[in-house]
Amino acid sequence: MADHELTESYIPFQCMIVSNSNKFNVEGVSTAQFYILDTLNKHGAKTTKELAEMRGISQSGISKLTKRLLDKKYIIQERQAHDRRSYNIILTKEGKAFLDRVNDFGDEVMNLIEEALTEDEVHTFSMMCKRIARLYAIKQ
Repeated sequence: MADHELTESYIPFQCMIVSNSNKFNVEGVSTAQFYILDTLNKHGAKTTKELAEMRGISQSGISKLTKRLLDKKYIIQERQAHDRRSYNIILTKEGKAFLDRVNDFGDEVMNLIEEALTEDEVHTFSMMCKRIARLYAIKQ
């Protein structure tokens, strides 16, 4: 496929994803903050240290990311009983509702893909996405 044809095909698809993703940026949640919420949703309460290790960033970086989430009431902090210096970071019902809104958007995109493509094309598209994501991760 010629570069021009790929650009003509890909740019509108990318714009659809980005413009709809911006709905959630209006709520003031960055991608890094989203990953914190998603981690808490999937793995339960975590300390700042645990989140830092899981995300591969510093504890102070996690603290900065969680401040806005605390302000939005998407998370709460509870002091640990066995170590009064540490806090568990816990997803709230407001945080879960935010994740549900994001997942609803993801479902919309998946439904569009499945509606537009045959089963074989969905499989091929999935394999291409994985290959591109792997190459992107290597180059980062």
